[in-house]
Formats: sequence, C-alpha cells, structure tokens
Amino acid sequence: MRLYHIAEARGRRCYAWSATGVDAERWNDVIREVRDWRLRLRERYGIALATELHPLGMVMPPSPVGDRGSRRTVSREAGVEILRSALRLIEREAGAGGIEVINVCLPGVRGTRSAEVGLGRLLTRINTSVTAADRHAFVIFDDSRQAQVARLYRRFRVHNPIPSRFDCWEDGAPTLNLPIDAVIGGPVFRSARTDHLLQLARFVACALLLQEDFTNWARRGDDELAGAFSILDRALNREASDRDPQGIVRR
Repeated sequence: MRLYHIAEARGRRCYAWSATGVDAERWNDVIREVRDWRLRLRERYGIALATELHPLGMVMPPSPVGDRGSRRTVSREAGVEILRSALRLIEREAGAGGIEVINVCLPGVRGTRSAEVGLGRLLTRINTSVTAADRHAFVIFDDSRQAQVARLYRRFRVHNPIPSRFDCWEDGAPTLNLPIDAVIGGPVFRSARTDHLLQLARFVACALLLQEDFTNWARRGDDELAGAFSILDRALNREASDRDPQGIVRR
C-alpha cells in the first residue's frame, strides 16, 4: 500500500495539484522525520507543532503562519527557508526509497473545470504508478472540499476517459476508459491542522505554483523562491509525463 497526501494550490494563471506518496513500510520513518523537522521549526522560529502552516502566506511580507487566533509572524526570508527546508526533507527521504511526488499543473483560467480535470489527471497517474509497482493507493485530502472530491472519486472509479496522445487509440476511439481501480478505500478527509503530511504536500503544491506562476507571487530576482521546486529530483515521478523534464502533467 502507498499512502498519498494530496494538496492543491491556485494562482492567477495556474492550478496545481500535488500528491506525496509514501510506502506503508516507510510511513513511520517519514512521519518521525517530519516531526523532527517541526521541532526544529519550533526551536528556531517559535512555531508550535499544532500550528497549521500556510506556505504561500509565509513567503509574503508580513508572513503569518497558523490559523486565526494562533498566528505567529515570521520574516519573509524565514518563510522562504521553511518552504525550502520542507522540500529538502522530502528529497532527503526519497533517497532512502519508498517516496514519490506526482504533480499536475493546468491553466487556471478554466476555474473549477481546471480543478476537476487536474484531480482526474492526478488520480490517474497515482493509479498507474501503484499498478506498475503491484501495489494499491490510499488517498488522503484535507477536509475543505469533501463533497466535490468524493463525487469525482466515485466517478473516476467507474468512468475515467483518457484522451490519446495521438488522434485516437488502437480501436479508433478518441478516449480510453481507465478506471482508477487501484485507488481503494477512499478518499479519506482529514484536517490539515492536525496532519503534518498534508501540510507537507501543501508545500509541494505551492512550490510548483511559484515555479509556474512566479511573477504573480514573488519579487523579481528572488531565485531562492522561484527555484524552490527544483530542490525535488529523486522524489519526482517523471514517468507521470514523459513530455516534461520534471514529470509535471500539463494537459
């Protein structure tokens, strides 16, 4: 079994979905490293373990972290470093195996349609990845859009038409139905406030958005922020899209 924590991030031009998948055998090791990372954040920046991190807010001055009533402000520079440290943690753990990151980034001008199509593309790639590894997937979302995500999941389990890269599939049809039958038992919804791995997935989605829609979110010349997503290398599932050097699904 591979457990995927899934997050999204929306900008003016792009809609990003990211899934951080951890093999069940490695889950305890990874969650221990995440907790140690949060302890270091508490020691250095005074950010409590119970604080929910919002990465986009952290890289905008002033940089609030946490929910209303429990927010603490860190410098923008500290926010950028926290973002990069989250990605370094994922990349470091990927070196030991059992972790992958799958990413989808679509034009955001279609609004809700981009969100639905993006989620379908993401779940399809998750299904393909675990099928190739002779595993199953268990997907975990934050609880902000339960009804919509649950509805789409049920639909994709039965009807998931995939367009051909060429004009048509071998049987002449423009699409092929590929139900996500290796994605089982879900989706499950949790509060991101209490789930550090959901927050970690959120860092990946936000870093992807910052890379793809940088001019709308950051100051010109801020290379550390624009290039944060490139910290991920071994963690990336590049087979998700052989058209993109980072494996990002873009259509």
